[in-house]
Amino acid sequence: MSVVIPVHNGMPHLPGTLASVLAQTRIPDEIIVVENGSDDGTAEWLAEHAPAKVSVIVQPTMVSAAANFTSAVQIADGHFVKLLPADDMLEPTAIEVQSSALERHPRAVLVASQRRIIDNWGTTIAPRRGLGPLRGEVDGRDVIRACALRGQNLLGEPCAVMFRKAAIDRHLPWDDSLPYAIDLDMYTRVLADGTAVMIRESLAQFRMSTGSWSAQLSDVQRHQFEGWRDRTVAAGLLELSSSAMIRSRFMARVQNGLRQTAYRVTAIRQRTRRRD
Repeated sequence: MSVVIPVHNGMPHLPGTLASVLAQTRIPDEIIVVENGSDDGTAEWLAEHAPAKVSVIVQPTMVSAAANFTSAVQIADGHFVKLLPADDMLEPTAIEVQSSALERHPRAVLVASQRRIIDNWGTTIAPRRGLGPLRGEVDGRDVIRACALRGQNLLGEPCAVMFRKAAIDRHLPWDDSLPYAIDLDMYTRVLADGTAVMIRESLAQFRMSTGSWSAQLSDVQRHQFEGWRDRTVAAGLLELSSSAMIRSRFMARVQNGLRQTAYRVTAIRQRTRRRD
């Protein structure tokens, strides 16, 4: 089982990310960090402090986030692979619970859990987010449809997901033509090949960065979600009736409004924290 951590300017959170992986109840067979042109001290910290268990790969030249994600997954040798962004963290049982789920469900191409949303200081914003109505083992195309009808990526960020390596390998590279739907795009292609296991337990911590808090960005996310939905329909991976399409568009706008509210509230909390 492999954990791969693509990183560009990962300080000051990368040490905590690595610590959360090394503290797992089931230690991964390999932990790989792929360093991608950082200029904030990340490369220097890795050179001096990376634990012996951690392999560090340095990109010879800086590449796009999608290309770095692709390189990180390709390097992994494990039967299962988790791509962990450098500012997120895992709860102690994440690897054990998710890898065991894939072992018990041979048709599953991925497993997803709920996750805790935290701010830059690690304060909890939401203790359990994700999956919506999804439970247990679910056909992959039903997961895709559920995302479309709820107007959001129900599986969340990569920190909450573990892939079967052979399943994701078939669909590389990562595609950043819709950068705010890059995760959902990959999930969709992989999900078309099998089932997914949904674990209704928070097994990861996703960090909301200050750069994500703007109503304008939320609008971009909605438009890119709708681009993902329309592209998925065109590819034959999703069928929506006229009424279902109306519902999907409405729910995308609802989710957009909820994100805008969350961004504003969190930004206020951040400003208050800085003053204190």
